Amino acid sequence: MAASAEIDEAPLAEPPASERVVAPPAAGDLRKLGYLGSGAAALLVSLVLPIPAGMKPEAVRTLVVIAVTVLWWATETFPMAVTALMVPVMLHALRIVSLADAVKDGFGNEVVPFTLGVLGLSAAFNASGLGKRFMHPLLRFAGSRAAMVVGVFLWVSFLISMFMDDLAVVLMMSPMALELLRTTGVRRGGSNFGKAVMLALIFGAILGGAATPAGVSANLITLSFLAKNAGQHVSFLYWTAISTPIFMAIAAITWWLIVRLFPPEIEELPLTLYGSHGERGGCGRWSTGEITTMAVSIMAVVLWLSSDWTQLPTAFVSLLILGGICLPAVGVFRKWQDLGKNIEWGGLLLLIGGLMVGAAAFRSGLAAWVVHAALYKMAVVPRFLQPAAVVLLVAADSLGLASFGTTASVNVPFVIAYTQQNGLPVLALTLSAAYASSVHCILVTQTPSISVPFSYGYFSVKDVAKLGILVTVITAILTSVGMTIAGMPAGMSR
Repeated sequence: MAASAEIDEAPLAEPPASERVVAPPAAGDLRKLGYLGSGAAALLVSLVLPIPAGMKPEAVRTLVVIAVTVLWWATETFPMAVTALMVPVMLHALRIVSLADAVKDGFGNEVVPFTLGVLGLSAAFNASGLGKRFMHPLLRFAGSRAAMVVGVFLWVSFLISMFMDDLAVVLMMSPMALELLRTTGVRRGGSNFGKAVMLALIFGAILGGAATPAGVSANLITLSFLAKNAGQHVSFLYWTAISTPIFMAIAAITWWLIVRLFPPEIEELPLTLYGSHGERGGCGRWSTGEITTMAVSIMAVVLWLSSDWTQLPTAFVSLLILGGICLPAVGVFRKWQDLGKNIEWGGLLLLIGGLMVGAAAFRSGLAAWVVHAALYKMAVVPRFLQPAAVVLLVAADSLGLASFGTTASVNVPFVIAYTQQNGLPVLALTLSAAYASSVHCILVTQTPSISVPFSYGYFSVKDVAKLGILVTVITAILTSVGMTIAGMPAGMSR
């Protein structure tokens, strides 16, 4: 019997390789192969497609590359970061942009070191415990209702982003959101509360950035074009007075939409999240890492806000951040491995892919063609709906662009010329174009403010598109309403 037991417990020998049964591909893998084949076929067909009048062959092929990239991103044919790395391959293979130029447009863009530095700061907030320390007073202010917590993240992001780049705001707020979601134990990708919190801070930052000239680069570019091409000099106060009420209304509706589209499965947050008042916010005494992170954060904010006087590039400040959080003796990270494992590299690659697509759309003339081909048909739209039409047009044109500044640079000059040729209010419609340039929120790849936190895994491509389309339509409607109330028919024309 003992021998028999030993025989029963002996491991079974593996069959010869020739006799092994290979499992058939899963249905999901077969679908992905279909998407891969469809994309490859579309790229080949783009080489022989007829060219519309006034459009360059490179522009047609760029449009196909954008469509294929979005298809592969939406279906996750490849991991999303890998799809981003396929962008320069497609651009070079179709002779749109050389591989060297595509890599330069993506990896060489100043926004990459800027993002890397702010990602490092976000990692320091999380690793040092500073994010948790700031989370407690935010939660006390919001109360225990999940919907109110979502609103606090949206409105705090909105207010800060009025005076700071929205990506910096997203990455500064993210550690607090991530700490909250980690503490509540929500599942990545499967929690409406997780989706609501992350999308609230993202959309709050995007909408707040459009409200003032300081919020985003597209607004500064718009002011420059208004002065140069239209002879209109718009003050900071005037822009803010017109824009802030519009975007506060949009933000309020967005908060409502987020809670309705993604109703939190948690109605009341547990009181243990709020810490003890007697423990200085529930986190005890400040650690050396927290003090260093706070000091580096203040330094970065001061240098970013004073860049007009110091002339320091934003990327320069971001690289200083990396040095600050890794200082000997007082830094949060002492080894590169510790810092590296806390940075979402996939999100950074996704950003780079979007930058390469956007640059190709600009280089090939695709973006300019879309605006030029569509604008002349818009003159028949009633005057009070012109701002809405401009917002929707620029929003559609921005789908292939991953930079607020590029979108404004492409669209604003055409909109100014259109208003002048048709006797329409220059300022009202140019501000409308600036709003749409600043509010990139339909595709994950349209702005690093979405693509970077997307890598945390709490929301999907479809979640962004569902909310983003509704917010874009609401922005169009409320922009027309706001411009009309501001006196567009007479007082705002040149």
